[in-house]
Amino acid sequence: MNIVIIGAGRVGTALSMALNNSGHNILKVISRSGKNTERLAGILGCEYGNKPVIPPASEVVIAAVNDDALYSLMKEINIPDNTVIAHTAGSVGLEVFERHITDFGVFYPLQTFTMGRDYDFHSIPLFIEANNKKSHSVLKSLALTVSEKVFDLSSEKRRYLHLAAVFVCNFVNHMYYAGKEITGMAGMEFNVLLPLLEETLEKVYELGPERSQTGPAIRNDKKTIEKHLDLLSFSPDLQKMYRVITGAIINKYTG
Repeated sequence: MNIVIIGAGRVGTALSMALNNSGHNILKVISRSGKNTERLAGILGCEYGNKPVIPPASEVVIAAVNDDALYSLMKEINIPDNTVIAHTAGSVGLEVFERHITDFGVFYPLQTFTMGRDYDFHSIPLFIEANNKKSHSVLKSLALTVSEKVFDLSSEKRRYLHLAAVFVCNFVNHMYYAGKEITGMAGMEFNVLLPLLEETLEKVYELGPERSQTGPAIRNDKKTIEKHLDLLSFSPDLQKMYRVITGAIINKYTG
């Protein structure tokens, strides 16, 4: 398919590379981040620009921009006839598309992306939604060329999925950062925790998260909990976070 990518950030870059590697023709990359746009277009061998001018030959336009930019984009973009436009946002529904746009949908990859990393999209779940049969057929056909895990999901349910992803990815990574800081106070490197992280994840795979919980909170070990809170006196934010999460675990398993 002839595709235009709007956005040269983490999602736009990863998705355009996956589509290109699957044999699709990236006609143009559009983004206001000049250096990223030019670099990505150079890799793909396509046009680039900073204004949402869509070539008439485009079959699909994918808008991989942040939520605020997405709303602004839809007010100024003009989509050629017979072209389907989709956004990649987890928490934005179909309501973002303006009335002058005829064929539209969602093309949401459930993954965390970082610039400079390579991704095997075949194992990344892709969630699609569309406003009509034509858009659905186009987006599903496109999704199946890059991923083996393609699902239909409504905007309402996708918002819950995005929320779940924030818990298991973004919040967990923040915990890693806190753990790294505390490990440094013990005079150790963060990598000493890696076997623990690997075992925790393996147990989640095998047992599910509900059967993998360990630690002082699930035992309601009050003495250890108080010692930990004392050690966290250097950071009121971490103390507060420790109290809230400990309380949630106690309520879940012993409450």
